Amino acid sequence: MNEKNLQSTDSYLIDSDAEMLRLERQAAIYGTADDLTHLALGAADRVLDAGCGSGQITRTIAAAVPQGRATGIDREPRYINYAQRRAQAEGSHNIEFVEGNLLELPFENSSFDVVWSKHVLQWIKNPAAVLTEFVRVARPGGRVVAANFDGFLLQHFPEDPVVQSNIQRWFDAAKAEMGFDNWIGRKLPSLFLGAGLTDISIHTLPDKAYSGLGGDAERQWNMEVQWNATRAFSARLFGSEAAALDVQRQFLLRFADPTVYFHCTLFYVEGRVAG
Repeated sequence: MNEKNLQSTDSYLIDSDAEMLRLERQAAIYGTADDLTHLALGAADRVLDAGCGSGQITRTIAAAVPQGRATGIDREPRYINYAQRRAQAEGSHNIEFVEGNLLELPFENSSFDVVWSKHVLQWIKNPAAVLTEFVRVARPGGRVVAANFDGFLLQHFPEDPVVQSNIQRWFDAAKAEMGFDNWIGRKLPSLFLGAGLTDISIHTLPDKAYSGLGGDAERQWNMEVQWNATRAFSARLFGSEAAALDVQRQFLLRFADPTVYFHCTLFYVEGRVAG
């Protein structure tokens, strides 16, 4: 496979020492109900959590398939190590974590009943190639389910034109430099069709972590950690660390304002593997 198509550590801009804790706390903001509703798991299902991060959702899936098995895969060794330790501490036995790349999944054909990913495909320059791998490792008649945001941080009211311009500039640069796709949610149905999936269903709702009036302490902390992790990229984009900090400060003040509503759509898209 062409090396440029592989996931790279540098492409995950929000990677930091705080990322595993952020993912755990972000999962608590979401809760488990929406994910489990759209996964619609059977007790004996074999499920792949592709891009598992801290493993929080993988552990949730394992609890929902007591006669089945949950497998989490991520390309970051320290995320896998963290996920393994958390699962062991919580006594999860029908779970495993594997280090690997989503574009070259280390599994045999038809290994899983369900392949799941959340907030992952926007980081992949070639999501169609990843979906091809998802389809390959899902059994005939199995399902692929993806959850992705659409328009992350780009919609707020009352709108601050300076904040809006800075955020748009940031995402334009991330798209140009590493292929980050802030509009991946709306593209999922077409991508699923292109991957040969059938019986496609689409559901949308406000993204709980990134929608709502300001003032929620957990959502605010979540955003601050992400901004801190991207400081080097922002400094290059805006010309200096001081300028990046100013952009960050203006945004966080807006995001925390209880009179300002931010909106982000979360897509859940499911398709069935032919056969």
